[in-house]
Amino acid sequence: MNRRIHIDRLDLDLRGIDPAVAEAAVRLLGPALQAQFAQRQGPITSAARIDAGRIAPPGEPHALASRLAERIAQRTQEG
Repeated sequence: MNRRIHIDRLDLDLRGIDPAVAEAAVRLLGPALQAQFAQRQGPITSAARIDAGRIAPPGEPHALASRLAERIAQRTQEG
């Protein structure tokens, strides 16, 4: 099965997060999203806007990217 996801625009508010951690996390977000969607079952719904809510900022880029990807993936399945 080939699922495609098209993201026109992604705005992230990373205030309060160390700039180096934020930059590294954003670079890791694509692979983190891919991993999240690969393990999800069921339809993925479109959304004009997704608010992933507040995320306690981890000090490690991989953890931040994973948390962001998890929230985005959850919101696209809630329909």
